[in-house]
Amino acid sequence: MGNSTASAAAEAAMADIFTGMLMSGGLTFASFERSALTEGHAIMARAMGRALERLDAALCAELPSGLSVHDVRERSLATVVGDVSFRWRRLRARGGGACVPLADELGLPWGARVSPAAEELLVEAGAEVSYAAAAGLLARAGGSRVSAKTVMAAVHAAGERCAEEDARAARDLFDLGIKPGGRTAAAQVCVEADGTWVALQGTAPGEPSKVEIKAMAAYSGKVVRGRKAARERCVRHGCACAPGEFWPEAVAAIGSEFDLSALERVHLGTDGEGWCKRGGAYFPLRVEVVGHLDPFHVNRALLSCFDDAAMGRRLVEVVNDGGKEAAAALLEACIDMGLARKGAPRVLAYLRRNADLIAVDGPSLGTMESENQHLYKSRMASVPCAWSRPGASHMARLRSRRASGRAVPPRTRAGSATPLRRRRDEGRETAALERRGLSATGCPPRVGSGYEPPRASVASSSGEVRYAAAVDSGMAGTGW
Repeated sequence: MGNSTASAAAEAAMADIFTGMLMSGGLTFASFERSALTEGHAIMARAMGRALERLDAALCAELPSGLSVHDVRERSLATVVGDVSFRWRRLRARGGGACVPLADELGLPWGARVSPAAEELLVEAGAEVSYAAAAGLLARAGGSRVSAKTVMAAVHAAGERCAEEDARAARDLFDLGIKPGGRTAAAQVCVEADGTWVALQGTAPGEPSKVEIKAMAAYSGKVVRGRKAARERCVRHGCACAPGEFWPEAVAAIGSEFDLSALERVHLGTDGEGWCKRGGAYFPLRVEVVGHLDPFHVNRALLSCFDDAAMGRRLVEVVNDGGKEAAAALLEACIDMGLARKGAPRVLAYLRRNADLIAVDGPSLGTMESENQHLYKSRMASVPCAWSRPGASHMARLRSRRASGRAVPPRTRAGSATPLRRRRDEGRETAALERRGLSATGCPPRVGSGYEPPRASVASSSGEVRYAAAVDSGMAGTGW
């Protein structure tokens, strides 16, 4: 891909520059390293600008009939090697349309001020540290200096693209029967769901001060690695949305790793919340869904019932030995005798409401509490301390994708055009048609018979309705 002769010449030239730095004296290795990085990146930035201008000249050397150079504009991009400045040509067609050959050739998004590689770095860093710190990391690595607002805008835009892709995958699966591309064939998958709350900023009086991040983790099982048990092929999904939006996206996310047509059984671990337990309805009827109540929540609830921790531990032991009904009866007796705390009746109701989920045979689950703490709260409850609702959802989507190894959709030139730009281009095309004697408004509204088969979404319906719709539409042939 590179020119070995040119590379050797560039290497020799840079070696001369670096040798001059060293020979000047007074440098430690650390200061030499910083100076070499700064000078090297400055040279690379200028060279990149010249290369871009050469490509632009080549693209515009022989223009098709009807295209002419409209103007030449100066551009500057913040990149991972520093600011890259160059000029490019804008073309205009006789019909009124405009294009930028260099941007079209390289897929540079409309209005971009940050290069795709630099934006990817900022999004990756912004998902781990504060926006100001992420901007500092780019500059510290020898890249351009950008503001914290630039990082925030990049993170929000990436989160929006994730949300659009998640929603599209859910529609494809539940409305069209198009399975995601997961290739891991597993008859049994463990799915855990839970929510975690983060603070909101700028809320009006009377409005909720926190928002719940709904989160899911799905994996094929656990393997022992050293002293720890690791989850195999774990895929995650998190966002701040309604359950009816969350679960279709979550199942589609599971399908990005696992072949849904091979799935036979799902072990669903929850804390007993209704929205968590309803996740089983989003799997086909042929899939057996086995519910489990996270032992962490059961144990914590029982221990909270007594001033004497030993009494709570005895009830926990009874549950662990398979005596969940006996534990509930003992707790009720303690309440009647005044031995339990005031909140014990709520715990008793909780145990009886979820009795069919307690101490159920199956694989070990119980990882969502630590998952939420390390994956979401570590970033969203400390740096910074409060979020907007969209910002919280975007950050959860980004962090869940990164932890799952799922790619964040990049910005594209076609997808970055603003509504104003689209309307303006459409207006120019319409005007060009009218100048040629063709009226865009005179075109027939449709072609053919005008008939379209009836369509309806069953995404919000029960699992039985969605499964029946899948059979009627031929999805049964896909195995989903």
